[in-house]
Amino acid sequence: MKSDAAHKLDYRVVHPANQTLVLKEEEWPTDSLWVRTAFLDSDEGKSRPDATPRFILAQDGKVILAVTGNAGWKDKMWPRILEVTETKA
Repeated sequence: MKSDAAHKLDYRVVHPANQTLVLKEEEWPTDSLWVRTAFLDSDEGKSRPDATPRFILAQDGKVILAVTGNAGWKDKMWPRILEVTETKA
């Protein structure tokens, strides 16, 4: 959250009590419901909707990247965030 990239993003956390609640609309911030819908319409959302922890990068009404696990964050999501925000680690 202290990175230059974080200052260029709207960051939301969806932290339901258990894995079965992650897809429930009421668990999502209202301003982020479009991300849930776009994710569920994506190939990843259709094949592995409730895999956690899940990290989603969305922009302009589209899911750009969805990954799971700490390795997904480190190896895929963080580099992509740096790319789209044009920042460095």
